[in-house]
Amino acid sequence: MDTGDLNFAGGKIYMKEWLIIDGYNLLHQISAGAMKGDITRSRKDLLLRLEPLADILARRITVVFDGQFEDEEAPARQKESEIIEVIYAPPASTADSVIERLVWQAERPENILVVTSDRLERDTVSASGADTVASSIFISMIKEQTGYLTARIDKINKRHENITLGDFFPKQKTD
Repeated sequence: MDTGDLNFAGGKIYMKEWLIIDGYNLLHQISAGAMKGDITRSRKDLLLRLEPLADILARRITVVFDGQFEDEEAPARQKESEIIEVIYAPPASTADSVIERLVWQAERPENILVVTSDRLERDTVSASGADTVASSIFISMIKEQTGYLTARIDKINKRHENITLGDFFPKQKTD
């Protein structure tokens, strides 16, 4: 099913039904320093950055984090996003193995795009039929789409900057 395309880094990537992101891998690519600070804040910032682009990037987005970085309060944690599915790898597993399982169990892996810079992981999920993209290219895609949306919003706002409520509710003739 062709759902449109996204331009980035001089090429095109076709929007998929399901986008699966290796969360910590992407965070490392965004900023190596992000992993040294407040990890909970870094995860939340990543989700906040992705949420406005959810329907542009894919119909469904899942971010998978390694569980070993979680704090003791993890089981009591509230839902981190209403838009993006967040999964933590169980203690005896890794984000990579969770991503592989998700892809291999998917009914249509060809409708999945996996974001990771881990070459072995990309090869493994590609073997199932899913597409992959390196985190650095994905970051370029996010920046481009954010810039595009900002420019469109600015253009719309400029066209309508002198609008008042009276423009929506014209004066009625009184006899």
